Amino acid sequence: MHPHRLQQLVASVPDTADAEQRAKLLAHVQTSDGCRTRIERVRSELEEVLEGGDVPSGDRALDLACQLDGLERVQQRVDGWLVALVDELSHPPHLEAVHAHYGDGVPA
Repeated sequence: MHPHRLQQLVASVPDTADAEQRAKLLAHVQTSDGCRTRIERVRSELEEVLEGGDVPSGDRALDLACQLDGLERVQQRVDGWLVALVDELSHPPHLEAVHAHYGDGVPA
């Protein structure tokens, strides 16, 4: 997730979130940002290997490509967890009764 979007999500959490909720949010944010940083590093390393900067590049390039693929998949999952947590913290359960959802993301 782009750092600006990450900041927007965190800023949308109300001040009423307690210390435990804030700690959980911080853990999710750090995981998402750490994954993004790792993706950038691995992508850069892969590009360098594919440019011929590493002589025995075949196996190394494949290893990096697999690592990048895994990280990109994990990033989507971690970002989804973060968005769900922010939604949970921003919309307390008592408000959910007012807006029933039927699994399609659209309130009734």
